[in-house]
Amino acid sequence: MKPTWLARLIAVLFLTSLAACGAKNEKTPSNPTQNSPAETEALADTVFINGRIYTANADRQFASAMAVNGDEIIAIGDDAAVNAFIGPDTNTVDLVGKLVLPGLHDTHLHAIGAMPIDSCDLENVGRTLEEIVEFVSDCTERASFADEEWIAVELWNFAAGNQPGELFKTLRQALDAISTEKPVILLGSDGHHYGVNSVALARAVTQDGDTVGLTAATLESEFADLIPYVGVDEAGEPNGRLTEDYPLMVIGADKLEDELGLAQRRASPELLMEVTLPRGITSFLEAAADPDTLDIFDKLVASGGFYARAHLALHFDPDNFTDDDGEVSYEHLLAEAIALRRKYENVPNIDADFLKLFADGVLEGDPLADPPTLPNAAFSRDFLQPKFVWDDDAQWVKVAGYVDTASPQCVSVRDAIAIGQTPDVAEFKAANGYHPMQCALSNGTLRHAENVIMDYVREGDAAGFTFHIHAIGDRTVETALNAIEAARKANGSANRHIITHLQVVRPQDRARFADNDAFASFTFAWATGDPQYDTTVFPFIDRADGPAGIYDPNGYYFSNVYPAESISVAGGIVIAGSDAPVDTKDPRPFINIGAAVTRAFPGRDALNINEAISIFDAVDAYTIIPARALKQDAIAGSLEPGKTADFIILDRDIFDLADRGETDPIFETRVEQTWFAGKKVYQLGE
Repeated sequence: MKPTWLARLIAVLFLTSLAACGAKNEKTPSNPTQNSPAETEALADTVFINGRIYTANADRQFASAMAVNGDEIIAIGDDAAVNAFIGPDTNTVDLVGKLVLPGLHDTHLHAIGAMPIDSCDLENVGRTLEEIVEFVSDCTERASFADEEWIAVELWNFAAGNQPGELFKTLRQALDAISTEKPVILLGSDGHHYGVNSVALARAVTQDGDTVGLTAATLESEFADLIPYVGVDEAGEPNGRLTEDYPLMVIGADKLEDELGLAQRRASPELLMEVTLPRGITSFLEAAADPDTLDIFDKLVASGGFYARAHLALHFDPDNFTDDDGEVSYEHLLAEAIALRRKYENVPNIDADFLKLFADGVLEGDPLADPPTLPNAAFSRDFLQPKFVWDDDAQWVKVAGYVDTASPQCVSVRDAIAIGQTPDVAEFKAANGYHPMQCALSNGTLRHAENVIMDYVREGDAAGFTFHIHAIGDRTVETALNAIEAARKANGSANRHIITHLQVVRPQDRARFADNDAFASFTFAWATGDPQYDTTVFPFIDRADGPAGIYDPNGYYFSNVYPAESISVAGGIVIAGSDAPVDTKDPRPFINIGAAVTRAFPGRDALNINEAISIFDAVDAYTIIPARALKQDAIAGSLEPGKTADFIILDRDIFDLADRGETDPIFETRVEQTWFAGKKVYQLGE
């Protein structure tokens, strides 16, 4: 929607009146004023009065009333000023003191994947191996897999639960109890971890087309490059846990996650709006848009039922565009991206102007494996090799010590492996108390060669695309910033790229977000303490066998984990995104806002409280700031005259709660109404 000449005139007058008010205190912004209808010659279709309306304007002002004409805001201020816009046909809505926010922007959402379809779903609940078997067996009886090649189960919590018991010692044994005839796969709640049974492992095919299976023997030969991504038991046999899509490719399951439930989604495209509207999301970035699924957007737009502004971050894997010499053909890749960008130039409220780049993997290891599987995200130092023992009281593992990877024993192991000799596991463990493979040294890896990341960002930037870069490890964040810096310098561009996740960022890289005009995107629900999950990360980066346990405030990870406030203080711009359906299909914006302010879920300890941000920064990270990141702040992101009437009405005042230190209720905030382009498109309870 382009502002009319009248709206532009109103906006000029409005901004003039605000400028006269002067700068406002963050906690007590003044009420904006507005000109009279005599100056604008416009009356409102709908007027909202008696509310607390957060404008998200430059001065972070509040108002009590707002006038809407068609799809535009024409006035905002106090009740007396806005009442003047009421005519004989105006509908007046009494907000009865409720808080109104601009429509929310989720800058990391997989809306298609989050659609609420009928599926076998573990709901990210931590379960023991026996409980997983019971749940999935019951689910497979209810959901027919008779015509499906795979028994696929969504939202498996890979980092909590999965405890062995009397019946099952490994995940593989548990999944074998579900089926010995069909391949079974658990799809991890993060999109990077998987669990499979023996039938699935037996399907592994070599590059020559021979089906040899994933075994201890083939991991030492045909599939040696998969060792970092395949969990094993003490005998070296795969234990059923896989990481990333590399092992999925050899067992023929690499496309399964994308195709799961696709027929249901295509049949009911309106379900996409059930992801966004009840959460107050009126704009979003489809964070890894698969070109083969965009027909779902097309059908929804054609039906007239698409109530959002979407930018598509097109996902093209550079590895799929290599020529005979193994070089990436960026010309071919970008030709496909440009064709889609042109297609959506004439589609209302959808633009295909972003590219998604996965620059690394994840930072979770597997403490239940023997040896423990290491994280694989690219890191600035070698990962540690913790010795885990079972804690009966906690029903989870704890760190009992660490392997000295510089010891003569470990040097000898690495020397032997280098010449193709494998130590006897039982003999080595009996003599040293740990698995010989815990002598391995690793600092993770980039998802693509560094030169590919650099070249892709440069070429995509030159073609006018904005990148959304997945970067979790600190070395990956540095690489992403290097790529953006080099691209902007080479192309002379002003593109403002997004780096997302940012689980660990080095202190020296924080100011580089401002230097390169890049947005720092966080999922704040993850910037919180979670003892079971944290055991899969902390001990591999910092020693966790001291008196502080895994939460050493002086540790490198604790000090640099999700550093939102530090990046902001250094001049960087922080935005928010849910990454749904990762972790949960619910985009849960107010849980993310609550976590941004507290760095903790209710009842838990904070994860580096120094990196908490203010309630104003948290709300702005969902409104006006991401509107800039999505290049639509001229029409959305704040409630000001001339902008589109995208706004939401909440059941509580989260600013007041934060100001009073009553932050727990913020997590339970509900959206009562969602308005898009001046039309009410969601009502709680309807």
